[in-house]
Amino acid sequence: MRLFLIRHAETVHNVAQAWAGTTDSALTNHGTLQIEHLAKHFASKSIHFDQIFASDLSRARLTATGICLQQPHQDKPMTPILTADLRERDFGSLEGIRLKPASKLDPGSGRSQNAQSDDSPHIESETMISVKQRATSFLNEHLLPLLFDHSATEANVAIVSHGIFLHVLWNRLVELFDPMDISLATGDLSRDHGPAALLSPSWSNTGFMTLLIQPRPAFQEHNTSCSRQDALLNGWTMEIIAVNSKEHLTGLHRTRGGIGSAIHDLRQKRIDQFFKR
Repeated sequence: MRLFLIRHAETVHNVAQAWAGTTDSALTNHGTLQIEHLAKHFASKSIHFDQIFASDLSRARLTATGICLQQPHQDKPMTPILTADLRERDFGSLEGIRLKPASKLDPGSGRSQNAQSDDSPHIESETMISVKQRATSFLNEHLLPLLFDHSATEANVAIVSHGIFLHVLWNRLVELFDPMDISLATGDLSRDHGPAALLSPSWSNTGFMTLLIQPRPAFQEHNTSCSRQDALLNGWTMEIIAVNSKEHLTGLHRTRGGIGSAIHDLRQKRIDQFFKR
């Protein structure tokens, strides 16, 4: 299986450098262009997806929909499988507040000291334990059954989600493997990263990570030198092909005059019209 972990396109919260979390932040005009370039990139590389999963928040849903509309189809375009498990972390009262350096956050509440007036109700952020549980739920209910389906071993699968959640999902995925079975592709990617299992990736808007997950050759299945015999995917390997790939954004420039950073009005141009070939 080739697995693509994709971050959603640019939103107004991204431009404002504010926490979005579960707030349904709107795409910018530049964000819609990012989706168009991403979708056409996959199509031009003949990367045909068998399944596309996405967070049900609009920024991820529209990114996934844009990819689907450029995929080959006979009767009707494919549609993404939406799930709340892939949502970004809920930041509670921090949502909509500009990002602050860690030193300027109240260590007790995890929010900006000047984010709210004293009489404003405080809403706790989602715990990282909860985020990890959602990542595990997605793996158990969606990805692992697909991976263990013999007919899907050659499948291309995309997951469109959010920066922090994708990092958590990556870490949960790594935990399923013996560390010795995780490798980096050759080339520039392999330099200065240390052990592949310790890679700490990040994602730009529409940046994507590409992973190749497959069973080890039969002659290796009885090798008892694994460092983690309890790994769920013991006997499988994961090769990291690309991290935060942004090749599709080459030559894409933000429209000047503030238009590129402005909210994209879907009433003027529906997303399917925008990506019409």
